[in-house]
Amino acid sequence: MHSTLLEAASSGFLPAVFGIFAAVVALGLLIFAHELGHFLVAKLSGVSVLKFSLGFGKKIVGAKMGETEYMISVFPLGGYVKMLGEDEETTELSPEEKKHAFMEQPVWKRAAIVFAGPLFNILLAIFLCYILFLTGFPTAIAKVDDVAPGSPAASAGFKAGDVVEKVDGDYVDVWEQVAELIKAHPGQAMTFSVRRARQVVNLTAVPADVNGKGDLGLRGSVVIGAIMARSPADIAGLKSKDHVLAVDSRPVGSWEQMADVVKVNPGKTLDFTIDRGGKRFDAKITPKLNEATKGEKQYGIIGVQMGTDLESMTYGPIESLKLAAERTSMMTSLTVQFLGRLIGGKEDASQVGGPIAIVQLSGRQARQGPADFIIFIALLSVNLGVINLFPVPIMDGGHLMFFAIEAIQRKPLSMRTREVAQQVGLFMLIALMVFVFYNDIMRILGFSPMWK
Repeated sequence: MHSTLLEAASSGFLPAVFGIFAAVVALGLLIFAHELGHFLVAKLSGVSVLKFSLGFGKKIVGAKMGETEYMISVFPLGGYVKMLGEDEETTELSPEEKKHAFMEQPVWKRAAIVFAGPLFNILLAIFLCYILFLTGFPTAIAKVDDVAPGSPAASAGFKAGDVVEKVDGDYVDVWEQVAELIKAHPGQAMTFSVRRARQVVNLTAVPADVNGKGDLGLRGSVVIGAIMARSPADIAGLKSKDHVLAVDSRPVGSWEQMADVVKVNPGKTLDFTIDRGGKRFDAKITPKLNEATKGEKQYGIIGVQMGTDLESMTYGPIESLKLAAERTSMMTSLTVQFLGRLIGGKEDASQVGGPIAIVQLSGRQARQGPADFIIFIALLSVNLGVINLFPVPIMDGGHLMFFAIEAIQRKPLSMRTREVAQQVGLFMLIALMVFVFYNDIMRILGFSPMWK
């Protein structure tokens, strides 16, 4: 019996084991980068580092090299760098030792050491994206799946497999954009830049007017993205990256066409024709009512998000660095915006996941391929970096806030004030852990959290 690791990971109890392994790899890399930032800047600042640990709690294994003991500890959800004089007890240190004690350093040096942790998480994301752009970054494309015989598209010269890059001079990267533009221009000449076998072909076509909407006779890829656990699509066996070709024998050429059929058929079993890696099969799916539309007109859903065709694109060293910085900047901006909306009550708090969600997502992304997994790690790294900069005591952002106050008033906050702040920060951290574990458990059990 022959089986690959990824095939084995998709059946039985192995997905959980594979997910745990993938999560350990992802979190280990994130934590290492974060603590490495603290460690390197501390060393460059002349501060003695006593311990460098991946994980918290009891030491599993360790080795001392020079003044530093390098360890792996039992709880893998974090790590730490222990510096000389970090606990502010420097009275028993010799004058020579005080030169290398953390709390004896100027405030700007201490701030740099603390800030380096989140900074290295951002740099890790840039590095991972850079490697992907160099070797092949999965990029969304608007791919033509089929051209109807005798249609305006066929007359214009479109062929199945064409990738539409521009419509009327504007870039497009998903088929839904192409479909919407065609629909909005009935009877009007449109220009298309199409990539075909590494050559760019310029085509002009006039969409037919069908009930006031444009129609070229093109069918694009209807790609399944994320799938909700225990949803009708999940129960029917659909997977991310599946292509939907038809519903009840009616071809669907856009996500909107598929969604329109699903919406008006809650409770009715529909026959989906699916293409998975070139192999076609039928799946019976019964849409359920969308429970989120309380007080509104309810409609059917199957529990999937829109995906897109992807193509591996490679770039040169300089362009890759530019693109990696831009992609990381975008991820950082989206993370900050999401957290801002979450705090402001404009986002569903049930979306926030904890360690269990990370294990599930890590396994899922790793099974989809190395590129997906690397992008997931980069996104997690950005999230870790941004969240650590929040001005919450016990986190890096809280320490930076204390240093800023110290710099302004030219003296540190009192020991009592800092102790109280640290206790408040610890309480907030514990409350957050309880919150995300609750969300994870409710998600596994198939229930909606009370704040949904």
